Amino acid sequence: MRAGQGMTVETDSFLWSLADLMTLMLIFFIMLYANAIQRQAQTVASSAAIETAETVESEAKPEVVDRQDGVFTESRANMAVLQAGGNDSQPTEPPEQKAPPVEKHMPDENLNHQLVNDLADRFNEDFYVRWEDRQPVFVLGERITFNVGQARLLAEARGTLEGVARLISRLNACQVVITGHTDDLPIHTSAFPSNWELSAGRAASVARALIESGVPPGQLTIQGQSQFKPLVSNSNDTDRRANRRVEISLITS
Repeated sequence: MRAGQGMTVETDSFLWSLADLMTLMLIFFIMLYANAIQRQAQTVASSAAIETAETVESEAKPEVVDRQDGVFTESRANMAVLQAGGNDSQPTEPPEQKAPPVEKHMPDENLNHQLVNDLADRFNEDFYVRWEDRQPVFVLGERITFNVGQARLLAEARGTLEGVARLISRLNACQVVITGHTDDLPIHTSAFPSNWELSAGRAASVARALIESGVPPGQLTIQGQSQFKPLVSNSNDTDRRANRRVEISLITS
């Protein structure tokens, strides 16, 4: 009886130990299975997130043109739209309207020469005409217009200016620019502190004579250039005398 009872106790202990081991192994396999399922779920979730991000990025990305043979062309979708006339719905700009060309009326050079020739009998080295852009410029030297350092017009110059005034009256819409010039010798008097005042005063005297001969004052402009626009160099008395002059420019259009 005692021997049998001992064997029964030992057998029961072995069975309980085996049951505990089987239970632990079952729990271990259940944990492995649960861990595998969790990893699979995480993998699926990550794949879905990546696909969603790629979809959003592709929708937000601007349209990219293809490059073929070194030449950029539009994508096939745009080409299809263009071929199907998809641009018809876009507003078209009206054609640019160019302003009509402006006609520039040049002065009638032949007419001007003909009119100037009427004064040819008065021309000399102190009164002559030169041409600038087909416009006549009458040059009056100092010897027939003013005394040295003075701006009072000489009597002998009035007849010449009357002839110029008659010529001006025969030209339509003629503008007259009267310019005084001096040499480079300085002047400093109570009436003329510098050559600026002297050149402007002489131009004003010529303008006054033309007005007295019938030229409307609104056609006249006076200016003084002092010594800064010489005809020749001021190297000697002869050249300085040539530079002391008044010019009458007739501007027609």
